[in-house]
Amino acid sequence: MLGSRSETRWLPLESNPDVINKYVNNIGVNTDRYEFVDIYGLDPELLEMVPRPCIAVLLLFPVTKIYQEFRNEQIEKKKSEKVSPNLFYTKQTVQNACGTVALIHALANNKRALNIDMEKAFGKYLKATETMSPEESAEYLRTDDSITNAHQDSAVEGQTEAPNISESVDLHFITFVEKDGDLYELDGGLGHPINHGPCGDDLLVVKKSFLILKFFNFFFKTFSSYFRNLIDLNPDENRFNLIGLVAKND
Repeated sequence: MLGSRSETRWLPLESNPDVINKYVNNIGVNTDRYEFVDIYGLDPELLEMVPRPCIAVLLLFPVTKIYQEFRNEQIEKKKSEKVSPNLFYTKQTVQNACGTVALIHALANNKRALNIDMEKAFGKYLKATETMSPEESAEYLRTDDSITNAHQDSAVEGQTEAPNISESVDLHFITFVEKDGDLYELDGGLGHPINHGPCGDDLLVVKKSFLILKFFNFFFKTFSSYFRNLIDLNPDENRFNLIGLVAKND
């Protein structure tokens, strides 16, 4: 959801790792090194189930009026934070394209770790948008037939029936990635990245058989608190989902 009002509208993408992995393979990102998996919760025993390293997290959540107010407070607190010049960020100008924008943020900011065919759709997108502004890269995505078609094909492959393309959707994807030592929240509908402060380049590590976090202050305090705040703001909602981009276990 979210994004600037535009006549261009896509079907929403389902928060389903199988669908997402097939999608990114179709646009030229081979999942032989890293793949998307479900993260079932933030309790230590559940996090221990997530393969490491985890280099990006996608969060799907319901957008409500209360959330928007909470969001505005967060933006005001963080708007003066520095942003790495090496961070890739694009705006969202296509309705219901937040799933693809979230994937772009996860993949583009970890391109050196991934096996990307630069002659296929996503590789061409990276090359074309390398020096573009967030507004320009958003416009490029809007007119990119290869990624548009791959998104639309993936949107009808989920376990739930795809809604009518004209329906209003109140669910939204955002992405969390590390860049140059800081953790960023990337939301194409917001218009700019949010820097949440220092973190490690690996979300989860195991040390002496115990799960620890290299950026403890973020994951257990910042992210966990942020995620639980969203749940507390919407106590009757259960449409929250976390997906990680993690090293593939053979």
